[in-house]
Amino acid sequence: MRLLFFLIVLLNIVVLAYGQGFFGTPPSEQGREPRMLMMQRNPQAVTLGAPLTPEQAREIQAPPAAHSGTRAAQPHARH
Repeated sequence: MRLLFFLIVLLNIVVLAYGQGFFGTPPSEQGREPRMLMMQRNPQAVTLGAPLTPEQAREIQAPPAAHSGTRAAQPHARH
């Protein structure tokens, strides 16, 4: 009975070491990078430009100005 117990413990240690990658690349990591490269749909379409100036960044982040002829929406009061 003790022999069976120690064999099971040893087997668990071996499986843990295999899963953690002590015998090479872990099974969860095998093929991860090539698979991601194959999933890219149109990588040549991505182009990088010059960084934005602070003024350009503010223009992008600024909310659109309200027109003078329109009223801002007011929340309705609940009764």
